Amino acid sequence: MASSSSSSVRLLRRSGASLQRAWNRTDGGIPTSYNILSRRFMATEATIPTESTTESESCIEIFESRLRPARTRQQILLDPSPVTTTLYKFPTLEPIQFVKYDAKFLHLPLRRDILHRAIVYEGNAHRLGRAKTKYRSEIVGSNKKLRPQKGSGRARLGDVSSPMLRGGAKAHGPKPRDFRTDLPKKVYDLAFRTALSYRYRQGQLIVIGEAIHPDHSKTRFMRQIMLLNKWGAANGKTLFITMTRRNNLWCGLNMLSQHGRAMKVEDVDVKDLLETGRIVIEQHALEWLGEKHGISFPPRVKKSKKGKKAVVKSEAGEAVAAVEGDAAAIAAVGTASEAEAAVEALAEESSTEAETSPESDSQLTSESTSTAPASSTTATAPAS
Repeated sequence: MASSSSSSVRLLRRSGASLQRAWNRTDGGIPTSYNILSRRFMATEATIPTESTTESESCIEIFESRLRPARTRQQILLDPSPVTTTLYKFPTLEPIQFVKYDAKFLHLPLRRDILHRAIVYEGNAHRLGRAKTKYRSEIVGSNKKLRPQKGSGRARLGDVSSPMLRGGAKAHGPKPRDFRTDLPKKVYDLAFRTALSYRYRQGQLIVIGEAIHPDHSKTRFMRQIMLLNKWGAANGKTLFITMTRRNNLWCGLNMLSQHGRAMKVEDVDVKDLLETGRIVIEQHALEWLGEKHGISFPPRVKKSKKGKKAVVKSEAGEAVAAVEGDAAAIAAVGTASEAEAAVEALAEESSTEAETSPESDSQLTSESTSTAPASSTTATAPAS
């Protein structure tokens, strides 16, 4: 015990001496080997300037800027931070991008009471209530009393529709009725979002960034996809949710009911979200469920099919419009030099025409002399 304690003491002394030497080399400052300012906490953060301030002051400022005030429980409940969801590619499950969603959509606490109320509400709404037996008035037969009330020594008996007779009506039999019960819409929306949140926290919500449309409709192709991704019955059934009917997916799962099933998003209930092992859903379908049950998303930007060609055409159109506007402004305002150039061009044209037709020489000269002052006045008037 003594030898081990003495060796540990010697190690501590050596480490302390090395730290003391490093401290002395930096004249009381932070050694360069321990300079945390040269490191970045995340790849997206900008580099930290260290030239204007000393290392100690900049270190304090950095840590103060990184310290965030502690949020109270009320602030966390009222304004929770968004959650990040990964979008995958089907069927390889290759990550495509990250999307942030509201915590009230995919990160609600588990409420078993609300889920139970929603499932009971859906079960009552799906009950048909078609059981029915005939009334006594619906039995075909005579209404005459079969035997006298007294004197026969037998029991009293009415007409042939009596429940005591074979072929008669049933006493207090079932009639068609509605089994539906009432549930506030906000409670049902909360149950939907709670079920999705439970699946998200358990890692059983797989969001596909594109349409779930297999390349083939063969059953063996879909079975291979489910076995490779461990989506089969051995790991729990899989529910595929799509915006519309995908023929290849439906045909591929037609003979694989023991491994999973596919549904359109408009037919999904809370019970469907909870009874399978996992949910594979399209991004559009997930956002459609959120918008239907009380969550608003930013509008999507529609990409033009033409792409860059449309952008080039729009830019060309803007350039042409700008040139036409400049030409119109020049024509409206004009300058004296341009007016003189126009007069000289008219004079040259009139001279050439005079050479070709000497009879109209006097008319051309008179017209040119009469138009020249007018054009010069119109050109110089806006300039003044």
